[in-house]
Amino acid sequence: MSASELECDGYYQYPGQAAREAARITFRDASLTLRLDAGERLFTLSQLEIRPAPEGVPQAITFPDGGRFMPANPAAFRHWYENRHRKPPLINALERRKSGIAAALIGTLLTAVFYVAVLLPWLSETIAYHLPVAVEQQLGEVSEQLLVEQGFSNSSLSAARQAQLQALFSAVTPAEMRDKGGLRLLIMHFPEGANALMLPNGTMILSDELVAQAKSDDALAAVMLHEMGHYRYRHSLQMLVRSSLMTLSMMLVVGDVDGIGDTLLQSAVFVNEMRFSRGMENEADEFAIAEMKQQGRSLQGMVQIFAALKDEHPDDDGLTMPDWLSTHPNMEARLERIREASGG
Repeated sequence: MSASELECDGYYQYPGQAAREAARITFRDASLTLRLDAGERLFTLSQLEIRPAPEGVPQAITFPDGGRFMPANPAAFRHWYENRHRKPPLINALERRKSGIAAALIGTLLTAVFYVAVLLPWLSETIAYHLPVAVEQQLGEVSEQLLVEQGFSNSSLSAARQAQLQALFSAVTPAEMRDKGGLRLLIMHFPEGANALMLPNGTMILSDELVAQAKSDDALAAVMLHEMGHYRYRHSLQMLVRSSLMTLSMMLVVGDVDGIGDTLLQSAVFVNEMRFSRGMENEADEFAIAEMKQQGRSLQGMVQIFAALKDEHPDDDGLTMPDWLSTHPNMEARLERIREASGG
C-alpha cells in the first residue's frame, strides 16, 4: 500500500448521537470507503473534512451528514495525515512547542486587533460611500418602521410650529446638500425624552422633547447641522456596514453562513441605538461648528442644547469610564471645544 493509501480501524459516531460502533476506513486515490455493519459507503475526499489538530489531540473525519470517524490508533493516523499533506517543518515545530502555540495565539490576537481597529473601519467607510441609493433608501425605511414600533409617534406640536421647524431645516441645510436632495425632516414624539438622529436615507428625526429643550433657533440649527454632519460623512451607514462585517466575520469563523444575504438589512434595526465612535462625533461637531459660523449663527445656542442633553442623559457622555477607554466622546470636552470655537 502506497504512502497515499491507508486502512484504519476506529469508531463511527452517527450525527446527533452519542453512541458509536466499530468501523473501518480505506483511503485510496481520491476516495474513502467507510465500512459499517450496515454496509459500505463511498465518499470523495472533497466531501470530507479533516482538520489539523495540535499534538496529542485526536483528529476526526467529518462526513457530509455530520457523522464522524475517530481512528483507534490516532498516532498512526496522524503520521499518515502529515505525510500526505507534507506540512512545512516550521508548522510541525510550532505545533510541538508551547512557545509556538503562544506565538500563534499572539499573532491571531494581533491580527484580530488590526482587523477591528484598522481594516474594519477602512472597509466600512469605503463600502458606505459606494452603496447604491436603493440600499440607503431601504435601510432608512426599515429603520423608520422600527422607530414607530419602539414608541415614536406623530408629533404633538402645532402645525404652525412644525412649519417653522421645516423652514428652519431648509434654511440650515448647506447648499451642496440641498442641491443633491434626499434630506427631509420628520418631527416625532418620543416618550423617553429628547432625541435626534439621522437615518441612512437622509431622513432626520427630531423629537418634540428636543424642540422643547432648545431655547433658540440657533440651538435647533446646531442639532440639525450635527446630524447632517453624520449624513455628510455616512456615519450611520459606516456603523451598519461595520456591524454587518463583524457579524459576517463571526459567521464565517464558526462556519454558520446561513442568512448572510439578510445580515446588512437586519442590522438596520440598531440605528436608533447606535453610539457613534469618538471620531465620528467629533467630525459631526466640527461640521456643525463650521456651518454655524458660515451661516452667522451663534455657537452659544449649540452650547445650550448640548448642555441640556448632557443634563438629561448623564450616562451617555462617556463620564462613567476613562476618556481613553470610552468610544463615545466626553460631553464636557465637546462643550469646551465648542466654547473655544465661539471664542467664549
